Amino acid sequence: MSIQQHYQHTAYISLNGSILSAGLLVVILASSLLFSWNIPLTLVAVPFLFFVFSHYNRYVLYKNKSEESAVSFHHYDNKQLFEQNNLLIGFAPAPAVRLLFFTPDGMLAGELREISSKSYRWFIPYFIDKRILKRIGIYDSKGNLEGSLIQERNRFKILNANKDVIGVFYPKKATKETIGLAFLSGGKKMKVDRIPGSMHDFKFVHEDGKTAARLQRGWMPLEWTKFFKEANTPVLTFDYTMEQVDRMAVFAALSSRYMYYEH
Repeated sequence: MSIQQHYQHTAYISLNGSILSAGLLVVILASSLLFSWNIPLTLVAVPFLFFVFSHYNRYVLYKNKSEESAVSFHHYDNKQLFEQNNLLIGFAPAPAVRLLFFTPDGMLAGELREISSKSYRWFIPYFIDKRILKRIGIYDSKGNLEGSLIQERNRFKILNANKDVIGVFYPKKATKETIGLAFLSGGKKMKVDRIPGSMHDFKFVHEDGKTAARLQRGWMPLEWTKFFKEANTPVLTFDYTMEQVDRMAVFAALSSRYMYYEH
């Protein structure tokens, strides 16, 4: 998958949502006429019309992004997730979380999503679904499981591909400067801090004070913009010396940060 295909896929999901909303409205209006239901049609129609137009507007927006994005001609085989020092994040619809990681040339390097998810969860409220503990997989561009995150009551256990526990991540309250702490194998620690002056930018800091990674919005080199047409695409930048266990802790933080972002 390329970022262009992601834009195209998002566009047609939005178009289907618009068609579905319009279809449900037609069914309700036809039923009310057929069975002489005395219902406030205006109050019923307004929410459906809102969804019809909002989904259609999203369809047009992403269709244009797809057409404007340059075609990528690279192959998946060259995209090793844990060897990339710059990743751009795309969001895909999911019951809880699904992040797509792209390289600067617009190709998929991997993704983070639930290992298994029941379809009924699309229809249950957030405050109920958040009580369901998640099992989240870290996949490469070919769909191979590279690691997993097991959500527990107040933490995520971090497991490698062999299902060995290599660390834990503790989310903190979003109102604080430090929004997460990771304890990793080998006695290493990492914290996640807000970057001053921004609500959406974060840095991942080792115990010795060295910045291991950054997550920033609104920052993108000019040459990347021929593929990525959203100015606020989150950019994840790793220090080239980071080991896989450290990068998995960053993915755990992202999982916590973006839970229900595209529900």
